[in-house]
Amino acid sequence: MTAHSKSAAPVKVPRGRPPIADAVKYRKRILDATAAVFLEKGFERASTNEIARRAQTSKQTLYSLYPSKAELFVGVVTARIEPLFARHVNYIESAEPPRKVLSNMGESMLRMFRSREFLALYRILVSQVHTFPEPALALWRSCAERGYALLAEYLAVRKLGGPDYEKSSVRFVSFVLEDFLFNALLDPALHMTEKDLRRRVDEAVDDFMRLHAPAERKRLR
Repeated sequence: MTAHSKSAAPVKVPRGRPPIADAVKYRKRILDATAAVFLEKGFERASTNEIARRAQTSKQTLYSLYPSKAELFVGVVTARIEPLFARHVNYIESAEPPRKVLSNMGESMLRMFRSREFLALYRILVSQVHTFPEPALALWRSCAERGYALLAEYLAVRKLGGPDYEKSSVRFVSFVLEDFLFNALLDPALHMTEKDLRRRVDEAVDDFMRLHAPAERKRLR
């Protein structure tokens, strides 16, 4: 019998969870598929069957990672916010003056919020907050509270604001976002240019620095 007389065995596609080395890409594939379905269908009409199909995984595997549709939604939004939090160590260790660091923080935050995808997800969240409060509560704990705490830590290290640094961090975020989110909810066509973004952040940082002058400057007055 020659080597060519046997037909080659079919290649089997592995199923189930991937090797640990591929876990990050695997989760990203699931979350990208989830985002696409939510943006197309909305929260209520989004189907985990459809999400699993697009992610090329089983519902069993999907639920082992994200036990509910609410947790899938939280996973999608958190993945888009995480890059902001990842820069925290760099901000803490930065030798740049606080005004420069706060400007970088504000610009990164506003760029995220002005993106079409993020605004669409935010509108879904707001529209479903009374019917499905779980995603909003989970996002508050995993994103908003965490973000305020990280910013408060930076302000405390730099002795900027305080003594309630958490309150100062909330104030800075409100200065940056101001009425943007409210307007974005009412006007889906709202667009912010890069020039407008920088101007808004510059004004927010100016207002914040006037309100929270560094401690050493206050002692000199």
